[in-house]
Formats: sequence, structure tokens, C-alpha cells
Amino acid sequence: MLQNSLQPFSNVSTTFHSKTFYAGLCNQYMRFMGLILLASMEGYGQIIEESISWKDTYGHNDLVPHLMLWDVVHWNTYYPILPRLVSYREDIHRDLTLSLDTINLNPGTFVKRNVQYRPEIVSHIWDANATIVPPPFVRKPMEGKNKYKILVKQIDVNQAEKSNPVHLAMYKAMLEGALRPHPFLQGIIDKTRMELGGGDNDHGDEKGGYMVLHARVEPDMARENERICQQYRVMNMTEILNMIYEKYPEPPVKTVLIVLSKALMEQEEAKKDVVMKNKKQEPDYFHVMNHHNLNTLNDILEHGMWGGKVKVVEAGSQMVHDAGNDFYRYYSNIAGSIVNFFLAIQSNILVGTEISTFSTLAMNSRIYRGQRENYFYRPQGLYWMSPLNNVTKPHRFVC
Repeated sequence: MLQNSLQPFSNVSTTFHSKTFYAGLCNQYMRFMGLILLASMEGYGQIIEESISWKDTYGHNDLVPHLMLWDVVHWNTYYPILPRLVSYREDIHRDLTLSLDTINLNPGTFVKRNVQYRPEIVSHIWDANATIVPPPFVRKPMEGKNKYKILVKQIDVNQAEKSNPVHLAMYKAMLEGALRPHPFLQGIIDKTRMELGGGDNDHGDEKGGYMVLHARVEPDMARENERICQQYRVMNMTEILNMIYEKYPEPPVKTVLIVLSKALMEQEEAKKDVVMKNKKQEPDYFHVMNHHNLNTLNDILEHGMWGGKVKVVEAGSQMVHDAGNDFYRYYSNIAGSIVNFFLAIQSNILVGTEISTFSTLAMNSRIYRGQRENYFYRPQGLYWMSPLNNVTKPHRFVC
């Protein structure tokens, strides 16, 4: 089925993505949506699938093939609303060349298809008079993300439906579900949802469902982005938990899945211990806050929330690492990020922060899927970002 879906149509214009993704998952997610919009704007109905790779930025720093992370067969059913993804063919795409790289997964190996422009024409692919087959698109690294940002700004000021209806329809299609995880990863998501209590119903079932809490209180956010969107920042884990208890005096779910990097917090705690041992200086505010947050996190992981009535589970890549597939074990960082992201999208309740692309993108996807229980934590308390009288306007990330 995959190979049939990837066959190029002879009567549809095809292009080749000339740049690579970088940064974390959600930044790459935005770049991907932007390049899809750009392909449409330039009149292309097909993109060479091998030209799109996702960077395992915080894992092995490799470029991972798109079709190993996402359900391409499902995506291609959205044509012509969205451009198709198709395989390179030597007899059609004359200016491309294929090489095979063997990745040592230890254990196991994976043969990666690398498709690039032929070396002798690389320096000429953007020449005005060049006839390149297939032609390239996305000349500048930020071009895709900038196109995405233009559209979400138009949506924010209620102009997209009138001035850019085609791109608005594409954006909705992607957030509603066109970009779906690879079937192997989707299987992990479905299994985990059942274990968390999500069942088959995104809006809850007799098991009670689950909440995702994206608590962006890690020290990197505290230190590196201290002055960004201060009016929305809450860095104290206890304050965030108290907001949830105020909103929900009784448990609204069976399980809370907490999304954060405990490893970063533990690394910061180790730094604090070194500072105190050497007695060269007192721990600064960030050390102290991290120490408090880590202790609070460990307490709810051990004892639960709502007096122990609700189990708290830490999200991460371990579920992918343990799933029994050498490829996804090796690339468990980016694959785990995808699993966590879609567990958030499919949760019964999502609590997060608007200073994070993870929270914002997940909540915007939920809006287009009719999932209303989405809350930003702010210094004033939980803010319901998707009330029933504002169902079509997602949140614009500005932090």
C-alpha cells in the first residue's frame, strides 16, 4: 500500500525540498506546515518524499526520513487539498541521484535512501534560466516557517477566510489529522491512551480519561528565556498544581500524564550540589526553584494528585524505546516527542503554557478536532483558551 501511494502522477507538477529541518519537534512541525503552504502557492501538487527529513536534534542529531515518522498513505488521501508525497524515480526525476546509507542501529541496521541533486548541477539549481527536473523550492532556511507565521497572523486577525481561504483549508486539514504519526507510533499512542484511561473516546469514558500537564518549568526555560512573555510565565510547580486543584476540586480524570524533561531538572540539581559542596557561592534563584520543582514532581509521581486518587505518570521516550523495534528504539528521542505530542492532542484535558510551541500547537490541533478542555496556566490562574463561543480561532504563538 505504501509503495502504491508513493507512485508519482505523471500529470501533476513535482518539486524537491532543498533545505533541512532543525531545532525541536514543534519548530520542525511549523516548518513542515509552512513548506506545504509554499508548495501549494508555487503550484506544485507533489513533493519528493525523500527531500523531507526530520532532525533527531536531541538524540543522534541525524536526519530521519519523513515516511518513518509519519503516515504517508493517510496524508496522500488528502490530495488535492494537500500536495502528495511521492518517491524519487530515476526515469522521471532526471536531475536527482540516489545513494544508500546503512545506519547502524546497534542492534540491527537501517538502509536510508538519500536523494539529492546531481553534484554537477547543485550550484545551478536556482539559476533563472535553468530547467531542473524536478525544480527546487524553499531557498532560504526560514522561508517555510515564515509562510506559516504569515498565515497564523491572518487567522488571528480574522483575515484568512477572506484573503487566503486555500491556505486556511490546508492548515485546518493538517491540524485536524492529515499529519498522522507512522502506524507503528500510532499503535504506541493508542495502547498508551488505553493504559492511561483514555479508552476509545477522546471526550472521556467509564475509565475516567486522562489529563496531560505540560509543565514548562525546566531550568533551560527559566534561565534562557527569563524575560520572554513574563506576563504569562509561571515557573513554580506548586502554583501550577494549585491552579488545577482550584479548577477541579474533585478528580476529573483517572491519570495525569506530565510532560517535561526531568533529566534537565536533575542535571541542574547536580550543579547545585557541586556549588554547595565547594562553598564558593550560594545557590542562585534558579537552583532553588529547580530544587523545589524537582521535589514537587517526585512527590506527585510517587503519591499522585488529589490526595492519591489520581496516578501521575511521566511522559518520555521510554515507551518508544521499549516497543521492540530497533529503528524506533534508536530514534526514540524524536519518535518519543511525536508520541507525547499526540497523546496531548488526544487527551481529555490539556493544561499547558502559551510560552511553549508544544502547548500551543497541541491546543490548536484540539480546537479543530472539537476538543474544548484546553487551559493555559497564567499567574492569575487557569485560562480557558477554547471556549464554545470561539471555536474556529486558534491561539497565535507570539512568545
